[in-house]
Amino acid sequence: MRTRTAILVITFFAIIGAVFVEVTITRTSAISPTPSLLTATSTATLSTPQITFPFPTNYGLATTQEQILAKAYIPPCNEPFNYCLYYNGSAYKGTNFESAGLRIERRSDLTTSESCLTTPPANRSRLSATTTPHTGYATSVFSPLGDAAAGHYANGALYRLFFNGTCYEFETRVGETQFANYPPGAIQKFTDANRQAVFAGLQSILDRVTITSTGARVQFPAS
Repeated sequence: MRTRTAILVITFFAIIGAVFVEVTITRTSAISPTPSLLTATSTATLSTPQITFPFPTNYGLATTQEQILAKAYIPPCNEPFNYCLYYNGSAYKGTNFESAGLRIERRSDLTTSESCLTTPPANRSRLSATTTPHTGYATSVFSPLGDAAAGHYANGALYRLFFNGTCYEFETRVGETQFANYPPGAIQKFTDANRQAVFAGLQSILDRVTITSTGARVQFPAS
């Protein structure tokens, strides 16, 4: 097995100023016999001054909507975001699967623990949060989140992390097209099991989010 390591440093300007992102990609020659979001053949690590987490390299990393290479009617991440991790694999090609992504945004407008953890997502004023306190940080989740338009729909959840006066927002999303809109035999159905596997892959990224300064692995509430 041959291992190759590459380091990519991305500099971008966002509302929080100049931020340096280090992405370290380690590749191996192993190939999974059954492609899935749970077993990637290589991984990368996104590191910021606040949070660090690895993610499979069958995901792309974007800091603007234009950088998202996986184009879909319902995009994997809605703006605004600081980072978008979007699925760019081929495991579900030929099905009504459309997109999957993890949107990450530093919410500079939510400056207190209460506002960070309990302020509902935009246009979801009736959606309440499940909050969980931890030593040195706190988390919450708003679920379920859905969206639909012209034969397309998406499902997901929105998570928040508050620590040291900083609020981070993480939104998972899986987009699909209506299977019934296709002629019989034109495509395969993106099944419930497929959907669960995609969400499990997104959850596995969330489960490895680490606070850089303390090394604490973040525990989010179940959606």
